[in-house]
Amino acid sequence: MKPEMLQDVLFPGLNLVVRQAVVADDGLMIDATGCGPPGACPQCQHPAARVHSRYWRRIAGLPVSGHRLIGRLRVRRFFCDQVRCPRRTFVEQVAGVTEPRRRSSTAARAAMRAVAVELGGRPGARLCAKLRLHGRRTTILGQLTAPPVAARAPRILGIDEFAFRKGRTYGTVLVDVESSLPVDVLPDRETGTLADGLREHPGAEIICRDRLMAFTKAIRQAAPEALEVADRWHLLQNLSTAVEKTCRRHRECLRRPVGAETIPPLATHETPLLERVRRRHAEVNELASTGLSLSAIGRRLQLDRKTVRRYRNKDLAELLASAQDRGHGVLDPFIEHVQRRFQAGCTSSMQLYREVFALGYTGGYHVVNRYVAAMRKGVAIPVHAATPSPRDITSWIMRSEETLSPLDVAQLETVRNACPEIASACDLAREFTDMLRHRRGHLLRAWIQKAELGGPDAIGIFADSIRQDLQAVTAGLTLSYSSGIVEGHINRIKTIKRQMYGRASFALLRARVLLQP
Repeated sequence: MKPEMLQDVLFPGLNLVVRQAVVADDGLMIDATGCGPPGACPQCQHPAARVHSRYWRRIAGLPVSGHRLIGRLRVRRFFCDQVRCPRRTFVEQVAGVTEPRRRSSTAARAAMRAVAVELGGRPGARLCAKLRLHGRRTTILGQLTAPPVAARAPRILGIDEFAFRKGRTYGTVLVDVESSLPVDVLPDRETGTLADGLREHPGAEIICRDRLMAFTKAIRQAAPEALEVADRWHLLQNLSTAVEKTCRRHRECLRRPVGAETIPPLATHETPLLERVRRRHAEVNELASTGLSLSAIGRRLQLDRKTVRRYRNKDLAELLASAQDRGHGVLDPFIEHVQRRFQAGCTSSMQLYREVFALGYTGGYHVVNRYVAAMRKGVAIPVHAATPSPRDITSWIMRSEETLSPLDVAQLETVRNACPEIASACDLAREFTDMLRHRRGHLLRAWIQKAELGGPDAIGIFADSIRQDLQAVTAGLTLSYSSGIVEGHINRIKTIKRQMYGRASFALLRARVLLQP
């Protein structure tokens, strides 16, 4: 290909004249000369008139047909003839190709910047190598600069937290709800940090937020004239937690012993499982009070970290109730048969093991022997009818009635008849969700009064928290605004954060979040 044709393909409309093109190994070397008019001094803007010298400059460009592109540009250095200008000489710049102190073309830097925004440093460098771009890790990261934050905040601002490390360190993201674009990322979720940001960038008329108290205080300090809107999804989540607590506290109402007239009454003595639960709960909480981490406690007690967290975060009564629900595992379906045969006079563990094995029991003999020994002592836990878990009951209550199957409806009705407290929680929860779905915020005060006076304790606590945040919750149950857009950005931040494996700085994370569309 002739140099003139190559010039039209590689540098169309630019002030360059291609002299030669050489292919060497996997690279394409282009020799070109600048031919534009003399430029102006970058300091005093006075046009140049005299050439000082010429020299070769190497510029990496976009790859061509799988070949790396290196441009050798012969550029001119000009005199600045202004006496008062401190600059004596300057180098011409080819518009659209070169910039001062840059070794890559404008197009190549734009490509590296796009790669850096999507992938970051090391992954971006690996991709650049495959694409034949001259981009090292530090060069790629140098292209990332967070855009300036607008002087005024958007009219509708969304605020939410995200975890740098779950349970330990958090940040805050601010999003323009109308345009669905991130506005800024803050390094923590403290009241002072958010308040400073709102003062520096005023103008928000409506602020959508979750129910974190630090955000509420910051908004009241820095933007008291803005209308706060509590997010509906978080309200439903808080209500669901309150309903599940009620179901767990009243799970005894749901237990119905099978054949109660032939089963020994539940003794006051504890089983080994319940004793172990009590001991572990005491040990974990005693060590946690000394400031030890979950991992350190787990190593000391030889427990999994998740098990330690469960014993630390849950009440003892809830753990004991869960242990009672667990029963005897594989023996549960056959306990009724074992108890009936024991009452009939068959007290041999081996004989009972043979009988249940013939019925399909897949466990070991020691399980049957341990349960028979407990019956001899009068401390065996009687068999219970299958009862739905608190989480299942909560799901039936929180879902719309039209989405429930006939079996779910029947089971929920059985639960309501068995426990008045759960029935009350169900009625209050469905009344609240109806207000939320149909935007009937004007009924909220009456609901709060009803929940505080006649509802279960957990629902009353939830209602009291709403009363303390009444204006924002009423707006959330009345207006169409929500933090749904912000939650989408939280998921995107999680993806970006995990790509960086915790090695990069907050500044790089912020730049990638704000630069990605």
